[in-house]
Amino acid sequence: MRRILLVFLVSCKNSENIELSYFELEDFPRTKYCTSKSISIQVANSLSYHVLHDSLVLVTTRGNGGYFVEMYNLNSKQKIMDFAQKGLNANQFSHARVVLDETNVSSIFYLYNVITNSIVEINIDSLLKYEDSYSFKKIYFSGYTNVPSFCKYDETRYLAQNKYYSIVKDLDNDVDRFLFVKKNEFDITNSTYSKSWEYKYYLSNINKVIMFSDSTKNRLWCVLDGEDRFDIYKRDDLSLLKSYSGPYHYDVEYVVGEAGRGSLPLVVRNGVYSGYSAAVTTDSCVYLLLGNQNYKGKRELPDRVLDKSEIYKLSWEGELLCRYILDSYVYAFSMDSEGKYFYCTVKENRQLDPKFVYYEL
Repeated sequence: MRRILLVFLVSCKNSENIELSYFELEDFPRTKYCTSKSISIQVANSLSYHVLHDSLVLVTTRGNGGYFVEMYNLNSKQKIMDFAQKGLNANQFSHARVVLDETNVSSIFYLYNVITNSIVEINIDSLLKYEDSYSFKKIYFSGYTNVPSFCKYDETRYLAQNKYYSIVKDLDNDVDRFLFVKKNEFDITNSTYSKSWEYKYYLSNINKVIMFSDSTKNRLWCVLDGEDRFDIYKRDDLSLLKSYSGPYHYDVEYVVGEAGRGSLPLVVRNGVYSGYSAAVTTDSCVYLLLGNQNYKGKRELPDRVLDKSEIYKLSWEGELLCRYILDSYVYAFSMDSEGKYFYCTVKENRQLDPKFVYYEL
């Protein structure tokens, strides 16, 4: 049963009284158990699999073969191309990971680089057309933000989360949550700079979010990676509307470490937590992937991953619609344009490469 607690939260520069809503498993009106089916595209040293355009599989790898991404045809299972070449030249990458635009019908995806704090926005049709001659235009983010906690806001700006923003209110740096990043505003020489001495804590390792929005509905979501919680904002003025916790209500313990020389105290989680790690959106609803790992304190985890992930279907206003219980631990997923399948990256053994599977809805 949903429980509502009136709490005091801070959204941007304006303080508001917001109803923090707790939901439980029994609040879902529908539950479906899903069984995975293997897809015979399995790449050595892979990190994740994503499906785009219903037929293209983007495989993020460790770059051991000279490229960070391999593309396959979902139907024929044949490789189409390699891209994101490993290297230090202008059109190469020191690090690259694929992240999709959250809408299930988009032609856009991104490569992000945590080393240079940059992204590349890619149109898949243009990449297929130009292949080796495609120019990867890198966009460097401010030193006050971290990729991949961002979303495209309009044609000239991205919205990103301030890396000094705290999701833990008693470890607050007193900063606004959001920052706009204009295309071409920063370059590689100054993108990592920030006045860290003005703050109390270093928080970017615990405040990662999945961020996405819909301009027609005037909604922006921030979904926490390390807790089972998400916040819904008005997109136009970034005012907080609702905050939800559930369904497991992770009791996360945050620990403040000692400051190193010239650095801030580092805030870490005491344990292993996998919250909402990915999202897919349609015109009518939102799908959230819950990793469903909740282990407090230090412990030795077995090689075999026993946790089972779940995907929740909600309306854009946060109404619970359906709970999908998966048979494996999933940490990345995408969806076909008709909403019939989940394409998932499954981790069965911590020492082995992940597997590529699908679930029929």
